[in-house]
Amino acid sequence: MSDTTNLPREREAGRSVLRPRPPFNARPVCAAGRESRSTEGPYATHYTATASWLYINRIAGSDRFGAVPDGYVHRGDLVAAGRCHPQKLPPRLRSEDTLWREADDAAALEGPRAVSATHIVADLPRDADPARWAWLVEQYCYRHLVDKGMIVDWAIHYRQASGDTPPGVPHVHLLATSRFWRPVGRFGARHWQWLANADQIRTAEDDWFRVLGMRPAIAA
Repeated sequence: MSDTTNLPREREAGRSVLRPRPPFNARPVCAAGRESRSTEGPYATHYTATASWLYINRIAGSDRFGAVPDGYVHRGDLVAAGRCHPQKLPPRLRSEDTLWREADDAAALEGPRAVSATHIVADLPRDADPARWAWLVEQYCYRHLVDKGMIVDWAIHYRQASGDTPPGVPHVHLLATSRFWRPVGRFGARHWQWLANADQIRTAEDDWFRVLGMRPAIAA
């Protein structure tokens, strides 16, 4: 998932047409399509929860497919990061990537279309400072995701202006569990109430903008 506000999506008269990134975007993390797409481009961190975790935290590493392209490591735009989780989270899942590797392993048993996590990218208010951004993110995560039983890793990215390069759009990446993580009979199974359909994602989006106290502009 790219940090840029525009991604090439289609071609017009032989050239790429840029479409602005929406202010809130959620997509499932799964391996489908990996074989037919480049593993070196902007889609390279889409296919596993582990790779997504590495990406949002600007860490080099590998997922179940091998080394993850690490061109993002030195971007210098990581402002803050953390994990929001239910109070009774087992100690082994409180930090690092164990949670996401286990989710990837469970998804691998079901095939390439199996979802291991949900990756959300949401814009933050430009007129706020990093402490305010982190407060808004954690308010949202605990009230609207963790309260439903999810674990959420978050990372705020913002690129400062440099020379002729304008500042980037401050935004947060949220990586949310989509599978049961408690050590019970359903451990590793898909949770169908966790951002599993369009209505649930639309509710998550509405909740985000309520926390921000705003609604996104709708193009005419």
